[in-house]
Amino acid sequence: MKKGAIFDLDGTLVNSMKVWENADYILAERYGFKPDEEYWNRVTSCSFMQGAEYITERFKLRKTAEEIAQELYEIVLNDYKNTIKLKDGAKELLTHMKNDGLKLAIATSNTEEMTFAVLKSNGVFDLFTAFAYCDDVGKNKSYPDVYYKAASDMGLLTEECYIFEDVPNAVDGAKKSGAEVIGVYDEYSAAKELEIRAKSDRYIMSLKEFIY
Repeated sequence: MKKGAIFDLDGTLVNSMKVWENADYILAERYGFKPDEEYWNRVTSCSFMQGAEYITERFKLRKTAEEIAQELYEIVLNDYKNTIKLKDGAKELLTHMKNDGLKLAIATSNTEEMTFAVLKSNGVFDLFTAFAYCDDVGKNKSYPDVYYKAASDMGLLTEECYIFEDVPNAVDGAKKSGAEVIGVYDEYSAAKELEIRAKSDRYIMSLKEFIY
C-alpha cells in the first residue's frame, strides 16, 4: 500500500465541470468566440491564469489575462462556496484512506480560495495535509511539477503515492512523476475514456471502486 494519495479537484473529487463549462460559454458569448476541442484540451489541463492568458491571446481580446481571469472567477466562485458537491464515494474514500494512515493532498489548476471553499462546504477540508497549485509551480498538469510539490509537502516521494486524475494531459504529467496513476471517469472527459485508460495504471468508473 502507498503512503499517500494526491487528488485532482475538478472532475475527479468534485462535480464541478458543468460549472466551468457554463462559465466558458458565458465568456464566449460575451466576447464572440466559439470554444472548440483545442480550447477544451487547453483550459482543462492548465492553471487558472494560464487559461486566461490562452483565451486572451488566442481570441485577441481587448482585455488583460487578469481581467478575463477575474470575470471567470466571479462567475463560478459562488458555486464553489455553496452548490458544488463531491463525486459519489469521494468522502468515504478520503475518510477510509485517512483512517488507514495515508496522507492526502490536492494538486489542482484551480485557486486556493475555490479549493478551500468547496472542500470546506463538503466537510472534507481537514482530511488533507497539503495543497499544490499549478499557478504556484508555473507549469500545467502535462508536467509533473505540481505532483512533485504535493508529494514533497506531505514529506513523501511521488513514487510513494497514488495520483487520481480525470483528463489525458494531467494523466501524462502524473505518469511522468513516477506515481501510480488512477484514471477516474467523469462525464465531461467520457470521449477521452479509452485514451485515459491506456495511459493510466488503473481506471475506475467511480471512486467507490477503488481498492489498494
